[in-house]
Amino acid sequence: MQFIQFIFASMLEYITFSIFAMVLFRFSVKEHIVKFCLSSFILALVSNTLQVESLQNISPVINVFLLVFLLSIILRIRLLHSIIMVILSYLVYTLVQWLLLTIFIKFGLFSEIKPYTFSGYILQASSAAMLVLISYFILVTNGGFSYIRASSRFFKEEVKGNRLFLVTLVISLFVVFVVNAMYIGSVGLPQYFYTIAIVIILVLVILIYFSTRKDNKNDK
Repeated sequence: MQFIQFIFASMLEYITFSIFAMVLFRFSVKEHIVKFCLSSFILALVSNTLQVESLQNISPVINVFLLVFLLSIILRIRLLHSIIMVILSYLVYTLVQWLLLTIFIKFGLFSEIKPYTFSGYILQASSAAMLVLISYFILVTNGGFSYIRASSRFFKEEVKGNRLFLVTLVISLFVVFVVNAMYIGSVGLPQYFYTIAIVIILVLVILIYFSTRKDNKNDK
């Protein structure tokens, strides 16, 4: 039963994450959803294997890299573009999950939230529901970014003009790993929670700024 709960919660998490990433960067959800559902099942099995082997601490790192390669293959985009999609989407997901974690504990819904337990599954399901709502809001408001396209190329000249953007991506990737490691190793609100939350918001704002500027440049 615990195995089924874990696989279901993990699949739900990966599917909603994929939907959010596609909506945020204006890819067709209908065209790719079946592929991402199958991929989510594989990712859930990988996560379960890592849990069984007591490798939870490196699970976020492996999951991020797998998501990067999957998005690159399924959406047929360049690896660097896939990294941009995953990091930006992952930061939003992490912020949503941490906000829900705060609400659940502050309002006494749970005294503690442990990964791979009932309270952890509730947090995953709630985070997934929030991502769906955010995705729907982006759709109805015609939001998102369109500068990443299928079979797109990312030339050296473009990299040279976006070095600060790339540095921000590296910092974002580091923040994502640190945050996930803190969550896995905690049962309540981790130490320095609010500091990390502020850092996430700042990095997210910077990435959104660069993405908006890049989107506007491509529209000209």
